Amino acid sequence: MGHRSAEQEVCPACGGPGRDRNYRIESFDLFRCKLCRTEYLVQSPDREPVESTYWDGYKFELYATDLVQANYEDRYEQILSRVQTDFGPLDSVLDIGCGIGNFIDWAARSGMRAIGADVDAGAVESARERGLTAYHVDDLASEIEDGSVDLLTLWDVIEHVHDPRGLLQRSLRYLRPGGIVVMETPDVEFPARPFVIGVRKIAEPIRWSDMLYYADHQVYFSGRGLSTLMARCGLDVVDQQGMRSPTAKMANVVEHWAATGTGAGKLGPALYKPVDRAMRAVGMTNKLIMVGQLPE
Repeated sequence: MGHRSAEQEVCPACGGPGRDRNYRIESFDLFRCKLCRTEYLVQSPDREPVESTYWDGYKFELYATDLVQANYEDRYEQILSRVQTDFGPLDSVLDIGCGIGNFIDWAARSGMRAIGADVDAGAVESARERGLTAYHVDDLASEIEDGSVDLLTLWDVIEHVHDPRGLLQRSLRYLRPGGIVVMETPDVEFPARPFVIGVRKIAEPIRWSDMLYYADHQVYFSGRGLSTLMARCGLDVVDQQGMRSPTAKMANVVEHWAATGTGAGKLGPALYKPVDRAMRAVGMTNKLIMVGQLPE
C-alpha cells in the first residue's frame, strides 16, 4: 500500500492527527481523529477514485413523500422555535444543500424570506418548480449580497464534503453579524457504529455497517469535532442537542434497501424496527444539532 501524505491524515473537523481504523468503504479508508474522535474517509492509494452522487431518483421520491415532509416539518419547528426563543425573530434564511426545497418551503410558509442552494441542478429545478427561490451554489455570489441573511442552515450537508471547513467558510459570507447557523449531521458517537463495524470485521458477509457508513458521507462528526470546526470558522457555539432520524424517512430507506439489495438488504426492516423502538425507549439519538452565532 502506498504512503498517505500528512495532509490526508489531518482531521477535517479539528485539524488533529488521524489513525487508520483498518476499515474500508468502497475506495476509501476510514480514519479516526486522535483528538476529537471525528471519523473521515481517505482515498485508498491502491484503489480507483469513485464519485458518489446523493441526488438519485429515489431520493427525489423519498423527500417528496407527504409523511416524510411532515416529520421534517415537526423537526424544523422544534429546532427553530428554540433558536428564536433564545435569539429573537429570524426574518431571512439561506439553506445550503436545499435539495427539492422542503425546508425553504416550510420557512417561507412560516414568514421568512427563504433562499435555497444546492450543487445538484435537478434538485434546484425541482425546488423552483414548487415556486421556491433556489440557486446552484456556483451562482450564489451573483444572486445574494454578503451579510444579508439572519440564518444559515445546513441540514445533513456538512458530512458530504471532503473539506467541510471550506464549505462553511464560503457559506458564512452571506450571514449578517450576529446571525445564526444551524447544522444537522449524523453523530459518530451513536453506539451502534462500533458494533456494526465489529460485526463486519468478524463476519465480512454480514454488512450491517453499510447502514451507517458509506462513501456519500465523507466525514462523521463528533460533537467535539463539529463544535471545533465551527469555532475554527469564527462562530460561537451556543447550543448542541441530539435528535433521532425521522421515523418515516428511515422506514422508507430500509424498505428501499430490501427491494434493491443495497445497504443492509432484506435485513434492513427487521433490524430497524427493534432499534427504533429501543432508541425511543431510552432517549438515544443518532443526529447532532449544532447552533452557532457569528459575532457582532
